[in-house]
Amino acid sequence: MPKPVTVGIISPCSVTPQVELALGVDRLTGAGFDVRVHGQCAEQHLWFAGEDRSRAEAFFEYAQDPGVDVLWSARGGSGAPRLLPILDELTAQHGKPAKKLLAGYSDVTALHHYVHTRWGWETLHASMPASDFYDISEDHFKATLDWVSKKRIEMPWGGSVLKFLTPPPDGPVRGTLVGGNLAVWNYLMGTPYQPKDMVGKFLFFEDLSEGYYRIDSMLSQIEQAGGLEGVAGVVLGEFSACDDSVAKVLKSRPGTGQEREAIKHKDKQETVALRAEVGELDALTEIFARRGEKHGYPVGYKLPVGHGPTYAPLPLNAGYELTPGGGFELVQWGWLV
Repeated sequence: MPKPVTVGIISPCSVTPQVELALGVDRLTGAGFDVRVHGQCAEQHLWFAGEDRSRAEAFFEYAQDPGVDVLWSARGGSGAPRLLPILDELTAQHGKPAKKLLAGYSDVTALHHYVHTRWGWETLHASMPASDFYDISEDHFKATLDWVSKKRIEMPWGGSVLKFLTPPPDGPVRGTLVGGNLAVWNYLMGTPYQPKDMVGKFLFFEDLSEGYYRIDSMLSQIEQAGGLEGVAGVVLGEFSACDDSVAKVLKSRPGTGQEREAIKHKDKQETVALRAEVGELDALTEIFARRGEKHGYPVGYKLPVGHGPTYAPLPLNAGYELTPGGGFELVQWGWLV
């Protein structure tokens, strides 16, 4: 009998809901995994799952533990970028941990980038036990567990293909896929952890509850920091609950002497929308396609990966091929070697 994969669950981001975590652990143990939950997962400091050092030390403890094969973040939220300097310090003191897999998504994007570039680890954009193990479809959950178990499987999105916001490439394009949550990737710009050397790489982005104007600002920051130079392509996942908020403005000019009152209490006045609402396709085209055409790379979207409603797993820092017909296939991933 092969030895069960040992999963170490840590909580490097926001406060962890304990009942949801227990239910998620049940799903993993029921699937045959040996699961260890770090005590740090029950800690709380403000909106974080413990103080920064406690979260970083728990992460590093399981990273160094030879009995743990996979580190799986209990949930996302916020706070992971705060751990990176502490992980640098712990690495300098104790050495680089042996290669493992890190699973999770959202705020975990910062840790995915860190452990791959600093430690040479493999990473999997995947649903998390205290977050969405009961929202994910059975086929995507099985694909997640199979990939964690180092099984070679068909792509979780099956026969579906990407749509293009730009003209498709002339022929198949290959590159290493990096990225994750757009906001978190943006947070790394201008820091010692800024992703570098994007030449020949695919950038994957997804996000949750961000206005289109904020998404555009994030991509402007990435672009102006050089983060789009030489990329092979951009692949977009789901932008869940992202929309265009349109202000209400006065429909007609108020009477003389009523100007201040009308502006101050606009909710009591007759108003109209400032402009037409912008839909997702038009917004993503403006934000991503215009830059793709400027820099000369294709932009594909509709990959069923992100904050829902679908949660297909996606190996990051892995090799993919994008075809003119919209196919997007994994061709090489170090975790499966």
